[in-house]
Amino acid sequence: METEEIARGWAGALANPDDYYDLSAPDCKVWHSSDNKWMATKDAIDAVKAHGGLPTARNTSYTLTEKGFIVQATLTLRETTVHIVQVATVNDGKVVSIEEYIGPEMDIAV
Repeated sequence: METEEIARGWAGALANPDDYYDLSAPDCKVWHSSDNKWMATKDAIDAVKAHGGLPTARNTSYTLTEKGFIVQATLTLRETTVHIVQVATVNDGKVVSIEEYIGPEMDIAV
């Protein structure tokens, strides 16, 4: 599978997290900025499903990089708008690692 096809699928998997299984290597790890921890992709997907899935993503886009791709999206979690950036590393047609940066939208004007 080509990297662009993987990136497009990864962005679309925000609506159906089970799709991540086909796009990820069996030993793929996910890191979240919200807790600064790495976890197995299966554990991350199970956690999402245990919370009822992900809310509808908006403004979803992807950009190809030398080592994989970046997905950006906006979601509303518990009445808070959050922006996510997922930095993916691809090897042999599968995602081997994901770093997910999660930032709440807030007024930081001083």
